[in-house]
Amino acid sequence: MSRILFLAIAACVALTACSSDKDREPGLMKQASGAIKSRFSRQETTPPPTRDQLRAAITPEFREQTGGVPLLLVTSQRVPVSSILTRFSVNGPVETYLTPDQISLSLRDGIVVSSRGLGNDLMSAEVTGVLDAIRAGEGRALRKHRYLDGENQEVIDRFTCDYSRPEDPEGTVIERCRGSDQGFTNSYALDQDGRITLSSQWISPGLQSYLIEDIR
Repeated sequence: MSRILFLAIAACVALTACSSDKDREPGLMKQASGAIKSRFSRQETTPPPTRDQLRAAITPEFREQTGGVPLLLVTSQRVPVSSILTRFSVNGPVETYLTPDQISLSLRDGIVVSSRGLGNDLMSAEVTGVLDAIRAGEGRALRKHRYLDGENQEVIDRFTCDYSRPEDPEGTVIERCRGSDQGFTNSYALDQDGRITLSSQWISPGLQSYLIEDIR
C-alpha cells in the first residue's frame, strides 16, 4: 500500500514557529504515538479500519491524549482506503500533514497544493483567488497544477474554475474546474469563520479525488 494512503499507526506532532510549542514537542510526540498505536495498531492480515471506524475512534479523550495535535482524516474516493495524517509543519498559510512513511499532503488555507509519496503526485498547485471564491460561494478563479503522470514526467495543466453554493442545509460550495482536456468538481464545507472543515478535492488524474476532514 506504499502508493496510497494507509492507516497511520504512529504520529509526528506539529512543528511550528512558536517556542512554547517546540518546548512541548517531545511530550506530545510520545503521547500522540502511544495513543494512535494503541487505538489503531493491527496485524497486516486484518482488514484496515473504515473511515467511519477511524472517525468514531477520534473521541475527545483521544484528542486529549494526543495533545490536540491537528489531524486530517483522509479517504481516497478511487480505492477504499482511509488514513489519519498528523500536522508536521506550518509555513505561513501552508500546513503539511504526514504519515509515518513520509506520505504527505500540503494544504494552503485548506486547499490541497501538493502531495508526496502517492505516485502520480501533485507536485504543486497555484490557487490564488480560489479561497476567496470559495468563501464567497460564487465567482471565477484560475488554477495551475503541476503533477506527475504514469511515466513520472511532470505535466502542467491550467484550469478555469467556477463556484456556486447550492441550496442545502450545510451551505456546501461547489467548485467546477475545466482545463484543455479534462475537468473536475470539488466541494467544500466551511465553518462560521470561513475555514474549510470538510472537502472533496481532486489531486491528479491518477489519484483522482480525496475526502478530507480537518480535525482540530
